[in-house]
Amino acid sequence: MRPRSSHLDSAAHQLRMIANAPVTWAWAVLWFAVQCVLWIAGGATEASSWLESLALSRDGIARGSWWQLFTHGLVHGSWLHLLANTVFLVLVGSRIEHIVGSRTVTRTIAAGIIGGGALHLLIGTGLLVGASGGCFALLLLHTTLSPQSRFWPLPVSARHLGTGLLAAALILALVNPQFGLPGAAALGRWLADHGFDSWFRLGHACHFGGGLVGWVAGRWMLRPRVSLAALRRDRARREGGR
Repeated sequence: MRPRSSHLDSAAHQLRMIANAPVTWAWAVLWFAVQCVLWIAGGATEASSWLESLALSRDGIARGSWWQLFTHGLVHGSWLHLLANTVFLVLVGSRIEHIVGSRTVTRTIAAGIIGGGALHLLIGTGLLVGASGGCFALLLLHTTLSPQSRFWPLPVSARHLGTGLLAAALILALVNPQFGLPGAAALGRWLADHGFDSWFRLGHACHFGGGLVGWVAGRWMLRPRVSLAALRRDRARREGGR
């Protein structure tokens, strides 16, 4: 068992990381600012023209509103939705910012939002709002870069957590009754009939798309680098074979 002082030191370190993550906090402020504008304009219901323009839908993309692939990640359906994504962002984004830098945080969030939107257009249903794609991209980037780390209180490694979340998001997206995939939709209807209909109110396709972006980004960062020594050895082998 770890001594109490060790736990306190770890908690203090986590708090310092969270406090010293300016880009992560900048994204949080941006999301709150956009939500405040919608609230001042009358909320999500009365400001429907805002949501129609910024939220992602197949009809919007068909009309040429390609910006929705990104802007859907700036608006949220409720304050609770915003709070959940912000807490997720601060806890995971601050770690990423200290591991690989602030630019990577911004690129990952933006790419995750777009990737999540793209998968939603392919296998998702309904109107999409929220930055969950960006949040999942950050999480899968972290679990890929630090596969042996732990996310308290879950008793699993980051590698297994990331794989499990990706698989669950894809499965739930495919069994959504509204998606209508033959065979899978029947399982979704059974789940809905047995009290799990709330599962299908979430953007699982978006979660999968954003998480996939984060996983690919992590694998790219971990790819073998070509060193000067390796290039010299390769050149020596080629010249030796002449």
